[in-house]
Amino acid sequence: MHKIISKLLISFYLVIAVQNTEASPAQIKSVKELIKLSELENVLHTSLDEMQPTLDAEAENILLRILGKQRLTTTEEHLAVIELGQLLKETSSKMFARPETLQAIEKIYTETLSEEEVQAYLKFLRTPEGKSINQKNLKINTNVFQYMNNLSQKMLADPEQSLQLKEQLLSIIKPLIQDE
Repeated sequence: MHKIISKLLISFYLVIAVQNTEASPAQIKSVKELIKLSELENVLHTSLDEMQPTLDAEAENILLRILGKQRLTTTEEHLAVIELGQLLKETSSKMFARPETLQAIEKIYTETLSEEEVQAYLKFLRTPEGKSINQKNLKINTNVFQYMNNLSQKMLADPEQSLQLKEQLLSIIKPLIQDE
């Protein structure tokens, strides 16, 4: 009888312990503090500055498609690329500044992280190492993004890869075109 009671008590304590280890949802107040401490707005603006070469490359691709050319040939076209690249940066910057963008980011944080994770992240960001890593993460992410973008550009510039991609694209959209 004593063994049964002991097993029931242990089971009861285990159930309580498991229930207490469930993560609680992230609180908006904590998320706002996390966004502030992680300097998200500064990170976004700095990332735009560091992404300028990528934005310029995209601007050049846009202009080449519009002009139906393979490469830029005039000074005016090169100047237009600079202006288009700046326009892409300014447009992105304006999107970041919108209140609904910040609300969407806050929602992403609250849906992704628990309150315990937010608190652990805040604790980490308050350390010198946390601050340093937070700043370096921007550089890492920007470099990875630029690398992937350059890799994508090289793949599209390769005639064989480009042809293969076009064929795959056509096979996907062909049924849509035939239905019309």
